[in-house]
Amino acid sequence: MAATDLGYLERFCKGDRARMEKYICMYLNASPGLFAQLQERLSAGDAEALAVSAHSLRPQVNYMGAQGLFDLLTAIEHRARAEGAEACAAQVAEACDLNEKVMAELRSALGHP
Repeated sequence: MAATDLGYLERFCKGDRARMEKYICMYLNASPGLFAQLQERLSAGDAEALAVSAHSLRPQVNYMGAQGLFDLLTAIEHRARAEGAEACAAQVAEACDLNEKVMAELRSALGHP
């Protein structure tokens, strides 16, 4: 099953392929650092910063049509605030793994291996 559905991005960009590629490239460039930050905040045990990081990633993930990752980030945000950062360790690992799949699909959509 695909981790992304670029239909949303295509509608947002009104079918402009160059604009879509620009947004995909922006995601591919920013995403590794943003997910590393998510892991750092988990390691630091900072539940509020973890929740904020998860929340701030959601718009970019949404544009890429990565609904499963969007839902997971939403769950991390809520769980971090309710139960603390430590309770989110498995979900953060899952989100990072899923983001790797999202990035691979996006690179493929651009024609990059």
